[in-house]
Amino acid sequence: MEELFKALSSVLPPERVSYDEVDLAAYGADSAIPPGTSACPIAAVMPQSPEEMQHILQIADRMRVPVTPVARGSNIAGLAVPVQGGIVVDLRLMNRIIEVNEDSAYALIEPGVTFHELSRALMEKGFFCHLPTASGGSSPTANYLMRPSGNYAARWDPDPLLSLEVATPKAGIIRTGSAAFEENLWRARYQCLPDLTGLFACSYGTLGIVTKASVKIFQRGEEERLLLMGFDSLPPALEYMKRIIRGNLAESVTFWTWGWNLFHEMMVSKKKDMPQEMLKHDQKTPPEGIPFGIASARLNGYREVVEAQQNVCINIARELGGQYLENEMAKERFPGCYEYLHSYFVKGTLPKPGEESQIRAGLHLPGCLVSAEPSSIIAIEKHMWELAQKEFEPPYFYRVLPYSHAREFFFAFVVYVTGPIPDQRVYIQKLKGIYGNLYRELLHKYGAVMFRYRKDPGFFAMTGNYGQLLRKIKGIVDPNNIMNPGVLLF
Repeated sequence: MEELFKALSSVLPPERVSYDEVDLAAYGADSAIPPGTSACPIAAVMPQSPEEMQHILQIADRMRVPVTPVARGSNIAGLAVPVQGGIVVDLRLMNRIIEVNEDSAYALIEPGVTFHELSRALMEKGFFCHLPTASGGSSPTANYLMRPSGNYAARWDPDPLLSLEVATPKAGIIRTGSAAFEENLWRARYQCLPDLTGLFACSYGTLGIVTKASVKIFQRGEEERLLLMGFDSLPPALEYMKRIIRGNLAESVTFWTWGWNLFHEMMVSKKKDMPQEMLKHDQKTPPEGIPFGIASARLNGYREVVEAQQNVCINIARELGGQYLENEMAKERFPGCYEYLHSYFVKGTLPKPGEESQIRAGLHLPGCLVSAEPSSIIAIEKHMWELAQKEFEPPYFYRVLPYSHAREFFFAFVVYVTGPIPDQRVYIQKLKGIYGNLYRELLHKYGAVMFRYRKDPGFFAMTGNYGQLLRKIKGIVDPNNIMNPGVLLF
């Protein structure tokens, strides 16, 4: 320990290294891992450059000390918690927006940049970025590396990453995509050599720590419009989403059930008390006067084109039994929900205030996140409602959105655990057990794949030769498995 502290102090100034128990305890939990259920790190460090990062990883590798990277601390899935102790690398001081390249439509950012900061910078230049349902204080780099479930993934290429700079324990500092050349070209993921950007995506810090990322940004049109449609069930809403995306009528669309929309109301109002409707036993039937779900779409482009696109979307929705919700009416009936959706889809900003926005009346868990073919989503919805009635406590709700020309749909069934975290430990552990079996069941029955890895080594083992090759690559860049071993990917 003494040798480790001395080595770290030789790399970083005292104010950027902490051994204080109070500071370290804050890194030992998130909303999926209650306090006291994981190991406390022995040190937290705050590098400001790739070179400092590389020195830290070399020290940790030499001494066989686990390393857990944390970008902004708004985690909800237990993927950035040092469950095996070791060193936490806090990236919040690496927070530069290095470049917004309007010519090639990308932004070069560090992992400590937040969505609020990036969104504001892009808004000034007439661009917006891919937004997941994270908090405004979250890290775009961290979210993009986990295949985001965002609102610009339907019509656009769902992968927002281009080139990366990554610090690794053994392979040094690597640049991927067009940035692999010394000329510092950051505009492209693919060039004349094999793609390595994808190697670090969905690796959850187990192969290295990303220090820079060039990410796609999108041009704002003359007219930006939020289009809301109410539906009484998922099947017509799913068909509506598929048609308007494949027909090139909308840039993005998401279907939110009534519980999620009331959750939006609660977040925007900043009320501490949960609406009683969200706690009712029958979570499938909405309260009177509220649609089962709302499909919210973003239209963007020249005004005449957007007007025509909106009219076609309305006709498609009505043909399928949907209800057009005019913005003024929605603003009056569901003010918080409208404010959230308008900010999310039109302004291009995440309205959740700060890193702790998930916690209002309790704990917001990520729940079951999968992707599947469109025809499988209906069966998955039925499966999840039946499971929820047996095992979950209200409230619970879901959202669905198409990816990549509606070739697949993302499905997120979320359980909102109310009450203090320590009082709900048993229930949280029960949910984890349910999810552990659930992902395999959904894979075998419906071809649904877990959207983000959930610490199930058996799931990884099902990949066969793919997994074997990935383990060999892991042996090259991190042979001592110091990089975020608590994720249990390797």
